[in-house]
Amino acid sequence: MENKKILVAEDNTEMSDMVRNYLLKAGHTVYQAFDGLQAIDLAKAIKPDLILLDIMMPICDGFEVCETVRRFMNVPIIIISAMVDEDTKLRMFDLGADDYMTKPFSFKEMVMRVNAQLRRYYEFSPVKQNKRTYGRLTICSDRFEVKVDGEEINLSSTEFRLLDFLTGNENRIMTKQQIIDAVWGEDDYIDENTVAVTISRLRDKLNKLGVNGITTVWGFGYKWQAL
Repeated sequence: MENKKILVAEDNTEMSDMVRNYLLKAGHTVYQAFDGLQAIDLAKAIKPDLILLDIMMPICDGFEVCETVRRFMNVPIIIISAMVDEDTKLRMFDLGADDYMTKPFSFKEMVMRVNAQLRRYYEFSPVKQNKRTYGRLTICSDRFEVKVDGEEINLSSTEFRLLDFLTGNENRIMTKQQIIDAVWGEDDYIDENTVAVTISRLRDKLNKLGVNGITTVWGFGYKWQAL
């Protein structure tokens, strides 16, 4: 895999260094942040290709970091945290996280998850027109940006790929399996409930802005209805 810039936001120095060392061995360039504010500043400065983010950090926590970063970039965010409760995980996914690893974890698995997210985000995205407009909604596939009335909206990279796929197949019914293969890839086991939850989360974000293009076709799948 091509060298990518990874931002590791983790206040535990020993953990941060272990993560860094494994990512360096995998051929990536690694930047380290040891508090939430430093993580936000580095994300703006270096524009990383992926962020590994702890939750319990000084100055501002991972919730605030994720929410803030999603206002200006859509790169993959993987949470690395000792917090295992479902409410925390759901909150992080709602704020825009793409994956969640609970500590302690395998560093080799961490590298595999990082590389999988990078492949999906940078290599497997279908080639389309760089900029497409659907009523008030504008999608820039090459810049991974989604805007409503010119204002960028906060989507995780998974939500972006899902929206990009549905709009790129406008008015065509996409089965859940087609969506899984296009958005998550064929290598991972993803059940249909994950698709439904992600669709619901994306639909809620768009509906709040008055964009209602995602249609459920009962018994078949989903489609993007022309606005």
